Amino acid sequence: MNTPSTPEERHFRLGAEELSFWRENGYLVRLDVFTTEENDTLRQVAEDIVDGKRPFPSAHIDQNALVRDGKIEEQGIYAMHKIHHPSCFCPEFLARVRDPRLTDPIVDLMGPDILGINNLFIWKAPKIGLGFPWHQDKFYFRNRFNTETTIGTWTAIDPADRENGCLYVIPGSHKHDIHEHDDLEGSQQREFKLARGARDEDGVAVEVPPGAVVWFHSHLLHKSTDNHSLRFRRSYVSHYLSAQAEWANHNGSYRGQPIMWIRGKTYPNKVHEVERDVLPVPEGQ
Repeated sequence: MNTPSTPEERHFRLGAEELSFWRENGYLVRLDVFTTEENDTLRQVAEDIVDGKRPFPSAHIDQNALVRDGKIEEQGIYAMHKIHHPSCFCPEFLARVRDPRLTDPIVDLMGPDILGINNLFIWKAPKIGLGFPWHQDKFYFRNRFNTETTIGTWTAIDPADRENGCLYVIPGSHKHDIHEHDDLEGSQQREFKLARGARDEDGVAVEVPPGAVVWFHSHLLHKSTDNHSLRFRRSYVSHYLSAQAEWANHNGSYRGQPIMWIRGKTYPNKVHEVERDVLPVPEGQ
C-alpha cells in the first residue's frame, strides 16, 4: 500500500505574529498555558521532596542562601531556593518538560529534534526570596554545547509581579554578542554573574498570572528581583537544546546531569548522551 507521508500535527505551534515578536525581541509570553490543577501537581511533588516524602538526591536540593548561611531561621518550603533536575527523577516533571504546550513552539524556533538540558523548580519565599542579576544563559551553556542558541521556558506557578520578584528582560538583546559577566558578593549570587553593561533602565518587567509561560533566547539579557511581598513567587524553568548541537569539550560526552530526550530524533555524532525515562535516586539519598 502506498500512502502519503504527513507531518505530525502540532496544536500549539507559533503564529506569524508570535514568530515576528520573537525575532524582534528574543522572548515570548503566552497566558493560560497550564491550569491551576496542573501546576498544583508539580507544586505538591516539589513540596513532598522538601518534606522527605519523595526520594530525591540531596545534592540537588538548595536552600535559600540566607537560611543556608545562618543569617535567618526558616524551615520547610520557606527555607527553600530550588530543586534541580526534577525531570530526571520525577515522572510528573518529566511529563511537563515534554508537554507539547511547551515544546510545540520550540519546534518552530529550533527544529523538531529537541533535548532537555536543565530544569528546576524555584521557590522565592516571602520577604527573603532572592533575585538574580542580569545574565545571558549562553554565557554558561557555551562551555558545554556548540549551538546557535538554547531556549529557556519559565512557567509561573504563582502570580509574578514587581513586588514579589518577577522576571525582567531587555528586549532585542538576543541580537548581540555574549557580554562579559562579573562576580558578585553573596553565596546565592555566585550561581550567576552580572552581565557587564546591562542597564536597569532598559529592562521590561514581565508580570504574568499563574499558568503563563515565557520562552526566551539564550542570548537574551534577563534577571529577576528580590521578593518584597508576603507571597511566594514559585516557578518552573526548563531549558532545551537542538539535538543537532555538538559537544563543546571535544570529548564526545558530558559527565554530569543527564541529557533528556524530549522529542524527535537523536544523532550518534551529536549531543546524544540521552535518558528516555526517569532515573533511580542514588542509594542513601
